Amino acid sequence: MKHSRVALVLSTLVFIGALTWLAVTAGDHVPAHFDGSGQVDRTESKQSFLLTMGGIGFALVGLFASTAWWFPKIPASMVNLPSRTVHEYWTAAENRPELNRKMAEDLEWIGAGTALLLAWITGVAGATTGDSVSVWALAVPTGLYMLAILGYVVYIVKGGRYRVPKD
Repeated sequence: MKHSRVALVLSTLVFIGALTWLAVTAGDHVPAHFDGSGQVDRTESKQSFLLTMGGIGFALVGLFASTAWWFPKIPASMVNLPSRTVHEYWTAAENRPELNRKMAEDLEWIGAGTALLLAWITGVAGATTGDSVSVWALAVPTGLYMLAILGYVVYIVKGGRYRVPKD
């Protein structure tokens, strides 16, 4: 099994664990939204929170996990790559299977990070007992997630992940 797939499965299990923990330990109402200073500005019933967070999380994980199935069905004209040369090379019939594999791996890694962020947010919501939380408990993981995604995208686009081999 590919490392990216293992990471996606493990991070999904962490997300399921966070949802389960919240379902077992949280009170009847759970913070559903925090403002920029960490103040709780909306609560939901535990059931509503679990359905919303679980639904969004599993829809995203499903999208990332199924890339190997749906990406090959996308016409080459709809695939966006960094340059015309790169696009022509990777969408050519002989190179498309490798593009499909790389794209699936890339989106599995992004999905793994997304599932971990959702697990963290679920944990913060479940652990919040007052009317606020330290802004750092939300800002740092979200910022790290955004930096990781941005870094990975730069690696993909500029770092040569889809570089056209020299003949």
